[in-house]
Amino acid sequence: MKKELICLLLCCAGTAVAQQNSSYVIKGTMTVDSLRYTPERIKKVYLTHEVQGQDVVVDSATVENGRFTFKGKAPGVLAPYRISGFDNGTVQLFLEPGEITVLPFDGRFPVGASVKGTPGNDVLFAYQQSGSGAVDIAKQRMDKVLASLPPEQRNDEKAFYPYQRATYYVNSLSHRTTAMRFVARHLDSPVTLYIIKYDLLRFFTPQVLEETYLNAVPAAVRKHPMYRELTNLVRAASLEVGKPAPDIDGLTPDGKPLALSDLKGKYVLIDFWASWCAPCRREFPVIKQALQETQGKVPFMVLSYSIDSKKKEWTDCIERNSLTHANWQHISALKGWGSPAAKLYNVEAVPRTVLISPEGNIVAFDLRGEQLIEAVRKMKTTSAKPAESQKAKADAAKAVASEVKEIPDKPLYEEYLALERQRDQQIAQDLAQLRSTKGEAYLNTADGKIDAEGIRRAADIGWTAERFQFLLDHNTSPLMPLLVERDMLPIFNKEYGRQLSAAVAPQVLTHPYARSLENNVRSRNLMQGSDVPDIALPLANGTVRQLSNSLGKFVLLTFWASGCPTCQRDLPLLKKLYDETRGSKDKFEMIGFSLDKNPKDWKKAMKTLGIDAADWLQACDFKGSASPSVRLFNVGETPTNVLIDPEGKAISLTLQGEELVTRVKQILSGDLYYQKEEPKK
Repeated sequence: MKKELICLLLCCAGTAVAQQNSSYVIKGTMTVDSLRYTPERIKKVYLTHEVQGQDVVVDSATVENGRFTFKGKAPGVLAPYRISGFDNGTVQLFLEPGEITVLPFDGRFPVGASVKGTPGNDVLFAYQQSGSGAVDIAKQRMDKVLASLPPEQRNDEKAFYPYQRATYYVNSLSHRTTAMRFVARHLDSPVTLYIIKYDLLRFFTPQVLEETYLNAVPAAVRKHPMYRELTNLVRAASLEVGKPAPDIDGLTPDGKPLALSDLKGKYVLIDFWASWCAPCRREFPVIKQALQETQGKVPFMVLSYSIDSKKKEWTDCIERNSLTHANWQHISALKGWGSPAAKLYNVEAVPRTVLISPEGNIVAFDLRGEQLIEAVRKMKTTSAKPAESQKAKADAAKAVASEVKEIPDKPLYEEYLALERQRDQQIAQDLAQLRSTKGEAYLNTADGKIDAEGIRRAADIGWTAERFQFLLDHNTSPLMPLLVERDMLPIFNKEYGRQLSAAVAPQVLTHPYARSLENNVRSRNLMQGSDVPDIALPLANGTVRQLSNSLGKFVLLTFWASGCPTCQRDLPLLKKLYDETRGSKDKFEMIGFSLDKNPKDWKKAMKTLGIDAADWLQACDFKGSASPSVRLFNVGETPTNVLIDPEGKAISLTLQGEELVTRVKQILSGDLYYQKEEPKK
């Protein structure tokens, strides 16, 4: 009896511990418990959680003497929550088991509150603290710039502005290096996944995010739902042939969960469809034939994802059309066009198909009818490969990166190179620590290989942060724009290129490396209304002129080639335009840039086409599509016409033929759309 009682007590104690371990308590204290915009007291606060883009109230708590308490069961995984009830923001925290303390804060400014007490919230607190000295450092940078300038510049607002602007961007970008350093040191916490999502996701290219940041995450943290969400967000941002496919999931008609990742190792045709879609239904016999063609010969599956919103309509359509096959799976979220999978794959119309390789990469889009049958037949004889265009893009990128430039400020460059040696030492130390802790055998397991790769990637993140901050700290050296263009610009999203260029100190802006960086930035952001790159024009008379010399006029820049049939058709139209606009030389200029590689072919074509007039500037560097000028304007085919306004901004990048001629005439006749407003008197 006594033994049974002891066992019962132990069981009860174990249950109590389990319950306790899943419980949370949130305690908060307000130093000021009034609202910001009204004199009213804060009487109640709410614990909220975002569900499908909307805040859902989980609990509420009464505020007494500036204090409040929440109690409850924590979710199965660490997740972000908010405390609301204020009129000027919310308190951010992570809900997890344990006692969570909201440190004393002003209820008028809840966004400034700090939270501690549990592992996730301690990491969040450490992240907040990592940037706490940023304001002081930013001020020190500005003070240093001020002290370096003579009084006449320091006290002249207009003269000082370029220095102020560059320092502002240095300070702004330094925040990213702080985040990068923190991420590299805290990859073992799921909180880091949220830091990546909210502070770094838009900063880097999708490729860098997946290959470096997501591959740096340890095996244990990859089980957190945010890892899958991040992976999908990254892949959806670069949805193209040859890239990894976002993972999608749903419920089968019998209610079982099924994901694309469950089918890895096979070719998978994702088929987005709906029961009400007649073209979708017309594709059913084709899909059946594809399955018959590959049965027993190629590991091929069809994953049909319905964007229906009513289950009966979905399942009835499957039954009516006999869409049952061992290798044909059906899933849906029953959310119509709001289906998560449809959003990830940018599905705007159905049917929409995506072919996925056994490795999980996108092979092709929108295979239908005979195209689908042809594709699956090829699988039987050869493996499906990404389009050749992807390889061409990769080769072009490598060619740009391999361009050799003279290194200025070599002692500073040696300091920069030393950062790489520090990274290598860090990798060696961390791998040795992992080997010592987990044993050599662990490194040969799947999780061990993930963790070892994570160590290398984490070191890469830290290395990039140190290099980037080093360059920001030395923005007065011409080495900075050179290395930013070479090492940083390719890994950052194009919208941040402008900030990278703006961080170059004014005293370096006239250096060729600074101009090269600016041109590269403009090239990455080239669109209607944007600044065009300033390219060199090697003219037929043997001189070299900059495109910027034509500022103050409208300019038509035409990229062409002697062997291009479309050029031979369109250039006579431009010759006629040249003849008709000769009286407008003061406000309009025409420039040609040839992609020819042979000087004889170029000169012969100019004479034959009648475009060799002395004041119709014709340029060529005989490098063809490899020409830096051609690459800066992203010329994919000839002719490409770039219409530029007097301020150096692109009016059009696509107009051709008669449409182009008409637009030029409209502008020259006084089209107000492109005329500057007269200053008010």
